Amino acid sequence: MLHPYPRTAMIALSLAAAIAVVTAASGTAARASVPPPAAAVARDVIEDPSGIALDGFFAALAASEADTPGAITRVMHLGDSSIGLDGLPHALRRRMQDRFGDGGAGFVMLDRESANYDNRAVSLTASGWSICYIAYRCDPGGRYGYGGHVFRGRAGAYTRVRTRRQGRYGRSVSRFEVWYQTDPRGGPLEVRVDSEPWQTIDTRSAADAPPTAQWHQVDVEPGAHTVELRHRGSGRPRAFGVVLETDGPGVTWDTLSMIGAFTRRLLFFDAEHLAEQIEHRSVDLLVFGFGGNDLRRFVTNSVSTAEFVVEMREVLARVRHRQPELSCLVIGIVDHARAGRYQVARRHTINMVAAQREAALAEGCAFFDSMTAMGGPGSIRAWRKLSPALAEPDLQHLSMHGRDRLGEMIFDGLMVRYEAHRQRTSLPAG
Repeated sequence: MLHPYPRTAMIALSLAAAIAVVTAASGTAARASVPPPAAAVARDVIEDPSGIALDGFFAALAASEADTPGAITRVMHLGDSSIGLDGLPHALRRRMQDRFGDGGAGFVMLDRESANYDNRAVSLTASGWSICYIAYRCDPGGRYGYGGHVFRGRAGAYTRVRTRRQGRYGRSVSRFEVWYQTDPRGGPLEVRVDSEPWQTIDTRSAADAPPTAQWHQVDVEPGAHTVELRHRGSGRPRAFGVVLETDGPGVTWDTLSMIGAFTRRLLFFDAEHLAEQIEHRSVDLLVFGFGGNDLRRFVTNSVSTAEFVVEMREVLARVRHRQPELSCLVIGIVDHARAGRYQVARRHTINMVAAQREAALAEGCAFFDSMTAMGGPGSIRAWRKLSPALAEPDLQHLSMHGRDRLGEMIFDGLMVRYEAHRQRTSLPAG
């Protein structure tokens, strides 16, 4: 069900549309520039006409910052290749953990459907899994777990997730949690921590039993650890991932990348199944970063701006199915000169950003305009020319330096809003 359009959002959208028209007509949109590092100009760049889109998230952050025992703020970051290799999420994760504490590496998938998937807070080694990825609509029941990927164990399937031995992030864990599902085709899934004996999880259910999501927790002494999973014998265990967390307080930032996916692919999720996954994870903030692949549909006129707004609103409503008030931040697409094999005109990126803003605000989410933060339409070429380059040669993705720059802008914008929220609600300073 689509949420009613807040009046404040309608006013903001009308103003934004008017500004876009005037800007395009005057030609000022063509004069792209690269803004200085965000730390030098921390500004209120997060759009939230309602003023409450991030309140739940900020309340959780305040508890973490106040060193409340066990107060872990959990962020679910869904996105396409814009969050590939954990670039943008890790840029946000490390800044959040520096300020609010290290809650751990968070959710880690059992394998890589694409080499573009990573969680930079851990070391992941895996092989032998059969992967069902939501973009291919390979599960008729729509049970794609928490991150849009299902991992079926073939004989010899193996995963090792290890805390980082170097660096400041992901070096400690207090508990592991294996996410899986029972079904009649299941089988033994073995798990162990460090060199302890293997424990067996039976994922097989009765022939007439419905598929059921399950979680297996292993508590450990805080510190560096390794968790291993394997499948030997008959059956095909079905699993989604493993969570690594500390005792808190702190922040976890889950990277759930769906490389190459169109926004509407998330409608393949069964709403109740996904809601159950999100509720178990106790998510405090949904960060949503799709749209780069959908630009091809704008270029080929296979979707109108109005149609895309409806699609995106349906997707946001699906993800927040049982929690329509879940704090939500939509990150608009970065500037593009290409989308796949297509050349992208400035009107395409302008229309896409306008559609994303409209859908986000209509669904009660906050919005970050990445393209404007970069300097406007055409800025991708300017970012590419910098040293080090902030954009990739394909002119549709940011480099790791560029993703870190964008993450800095988003983090600073969130902190401006957080400080205002704390003053408004009289929360104590951290």
